[in-house]
Amino acid sequence: MRRLLPALLIAALPGTLQAQAHNGAFVVRLGRDTIAVERFSRNGSEYSVEQVRRVPNTTLWHTHIGLDSSGAVGEIFLMNHSIERMDAPLITSTRLVAGGDSATVESKRGDSTRTRRLVVGGDAIPALPQSFLPYEMAAIRLRLAGGDSSTFTLLTPSGDTSSVVVRRVGADSMTFQLPFTTYRARVDAEGRIASLFQPLGTTVQRVPTVDVNRIAKAWKALDAAGKGMGPLSPYDSTTARLGAAKVTVRYSRPRARGRVVPGNLIPYDQVWRTGANAATVLETDRDLVIGTTPVPAGRYTLFTISTRTGSTLVVSKETTRDGQPLAGTDYDQKQDLARIPMTTRTIATPVDKLTIAVVPTRANEGTLRVVWGPREMTVPVRAR
Repeated sequence: MRRLLPALLIAALPGTLQAQAHNGAFVVRLGRDTIAVERFSRNGSEYSVEQVRRVPNTTLWHTHIGLDSSGAVGEIFLMNHSIERMDAPLITSTRLVAGGDSATVESKRGDSTRTRRLVVGGDAIPALPQSFLPYEMAAIRLRLAGGDSSTFTLLTPSGDTSSVVVRRVGADSMTFQLPFTTYRARVDAEGRIASLFQPLGTTVQRVPTVDVNRIAKAWKALDAAGKGMGPLSPYDSTTARLGAAKVTVRYSRPRARGRVVPGNLIPYDQVWRTGANAATVLETDRDLVIGTTPVPAGRYTLFTISTRTGSTLVVSKETTRDGQPLAGTDYDQKQDLARIPMTTRTIATPVDKLTIAVVPTRANEGTLRVVWGPREMTVPVRAR
């Protein structure tokens, strides 16, 4: 698809940013894979945003954003279109209509409609899933204000809000700090984003424009041929018997996608979730010994701490929080059952997709193996 995209770019749009005209397009990649494109344009007080997203399956979206006379959000209308037939009924839609300090949200799917009212702030920036237009709008606001930093509220079509802290870190650079990550962007004098990146591998490149509908059809054809993107970190599990013990590990499997794994996707000198999404879970119906540490029968979550030369397995007693499965980012050291040294080595053929396995060796013994990229981490396991 990286070869296909240049062929799908159309002639450049006018480059001058005016109060009533704001145009551009972004190509979003995770590692070497393109996962989304968007095109946006402003005419007077209205924005039109077109997006095609590839994860887990290709979907086509169009959003109408209306601003009131003060520049505040008046309406956000998010529409999920059929790729095959643009004249087909919408698959889903969400419309937020704001007025004063309140808003009405109407969500539709097929014949089902749900409406609710909520309180909203008047200075929010409209935000859309996998869209980087909101960050550009925030950067433009910061440039116009002439400040070095500011906190902006992001408002989604469903009425959810979050905050982003925008900081100027150089003449042509800004950072966008969110609760879960920080992006760094190269911007022009008006605040338009030329490029943006995040340390774990998300990159955004500005292009003059993109043919969103053509890209959507190309990606949809790949889906139909079994070559779609699928979930970024699909759920998986592995089970083995060590003597009388049944040992299962459940985890999500991110892919490297050309990104650096040791020291980046697997961070050095800090706790890593050892997977993605929800925390990785180990379950055993018999007492085990992992390394030299007794681990009673039960359910646990697994984390790891890696350095340049070694790794440590962290076995946590906490598997839920507030009645929900523990998120991989919700590690609490006070819940540690044990920290167990692992054997770490570099393998000749890097593994693209994180793989965890319990490998039986003999009788009631085996090895817990975690491998991703060129790094392999192992620790012996046996049933007591």
